[in-house]
Amino acid sequence: MADLSTTFCGLPVKNPVGITSCDFGGTAKLIERYSKAGIGWIIGKTVHKIDGVHRWPRPFFYSLRHFGNDMKDVWICSQMFHNMPYEKWLDEELPKSLKAAKEHDVLYIGSVSGIGPVAETWVPFIQDLQERGVQIIELDTGGPHATFGAVDAHKDCGAPLALDPDTAYKVTKACVDIAKVPIIFKTTPQCVNAAALALAIQKAGGHAISGNNAFYGAWIDHEKAEFYGVPGSMGGLMGRPWQIFSLAKILETTATIPEMPFLGGGGVFTYDDVIRHIMGGCDLVGLCSSIYSRGIAVIPKIIKGVEEFMDRKGYKTIKDIPVITDKFMYLRDWKREGPYMQEITPVVPQFDAEKCNMCGICEDLCPYGAITVDKSTDKPTFDRNICYGCGWCVGHCPQWAVKMVKAETGEEIWDGRGTIADWVSDDEGY
Repeated sequence: MADLSTTFCGLPVKNPVGITSCDFGGTAKLIERYSKAGIGWIIGKTVHKIDGVHRWPRPFFYSLRHFGNDMKDVWICSQMFHNMPYEKWLDEELPKSLKAAKEHDVLYIGSVSGIGPVAETWVPFIQDLQERGVQIIELDTGGPHATFGAVDAHKDCGAPLALDPDTAYKVTKACVDIAKVPIIFKTTPQCVNAAALALAIQKAGGHAISGNNAFYGAWIDHEKAEFYGVPGSMGGLMGRPWQIFSLAKILETTATIPEMPFLGGGGVFTYDDVIRHIMGGCDLVGLCSSIYSRGIAVIPKIIKGVEEFMDRKGYKTIKDIPVITDKFMYLRDWKREGPYMQEITPVVPQFDAEKCNMCGICEDLCPYGAITVDKSTDKPTFDRNICYGCGWCVGHCPQWAVKMVKAETGEEIWDGRGTIADWVSDDEGY
């Protein structure tokens, strides 16, 4: 059986699956509940002294499930940072939280937020938490919630702190200089140049980076002609599809400084989502919205799936899972046809008559109207003068009966798995 144990910033972790900063790390009772589900680590609800973000509009979770089944995992929320007075949390709740985590062999990661890049609004939190036994601390600079909910005098908190490398450097440096424990800087997907931000965090002495925080969102109830929930922008949770953007932002960092420990998450709903984050350079992988949408049972299901995948692939430890960040590149660096694309596509679909059930999906979805499904034949046909060689039919075939090939040679270019072939010759492009 695979060994899921790992380390993060030198600290032992029983498995890489955990929970990012949310309600579930806010109290000892909730930490106890979710620790029993098998997580390896949990980040506390962000503590602070920001005026406004401790008072959430109630109710504060607004699911979009009733607006269509394709929105079942999508929601907006007006919940913000910890609602408990800081001193009460520090003196009463933190000791109980640490005890609950320790009893279940779960790494507790503290989460704090100051105001702007002002050192004195951050440093006391670091001192308080490390003195009480917190082994590692996250600087929550990535969320949009606090920015929208804080009073005007304290609005320089949350996501704006993770947009600018200079600001990120100042915040990180102030905390690292006083810290005796590892410091994690939490990023936002709103940051345009995540690589530059990561390099600034590294320069400041940050020990690790986490990402991504939620984006922001709003919704309109068309039947009522009213805003849904609270009439304003708030946290926006987009379900599993959010992962394609979040993972791209993570890769900007992990491909730039692969040596920096990274705690990743954003749209993680299944075991394979965990695996792809590890392959993308994440040391730990976090759940959040998937637990809200699918329930606590999703946690052991994901952990079991990771274990079974590793056994199937022959990976004995987490470190055996390949990290492929060295292959990540800009589109400009991929060899393409040139100086212009050929008018008649050299790459075309090939249909497997034995697998095809003539369902007609490829014909219905072809963006260019190039495919014809004639039930009197054994497989679809296409018009090469219309076909663009786009591969859309490959990704939508429920029978895996389509692949893309080089028209002149039959060479396989893509079968719907992994990376497309590097097929362009020197005569065809650059």
